[in-house]
Amino acid sequence: MAISVDPPERSRRLVERNGLDFVVLSDTQREVIRAYGLLHEAGGPNGSDIAVPALALIDRNRRIVWRFISHRITDRLLPEDILAAVTKLAE
Repeated sequence: MAISVDPPERSRRLVERNGLDFVVLSDTQREVIRAYGLLHEAGGPNGSDIAVPALALIDRNRRIVWRFISHRITDRLLPEDILAAVTKLAE
């Protein structure tokens, strides 16, 4: 699952264009993003509020067991880094 500040229609197009096999939820009011401390105020185009890129792995008990929160909007993990985190947790 992913959460985006984008409107649902834009997220739907993103899912279709990239063939994603997970749900992208829309948080246009930034409520969830704000609750998790991931709001980058005025960090988007024209000074709009956007989400700080973040990833989390949540276990069956709904606990966050791994996370990555970027320090800059351009920070991204490589897919192999994410896979390594998942593999380590599965050990």
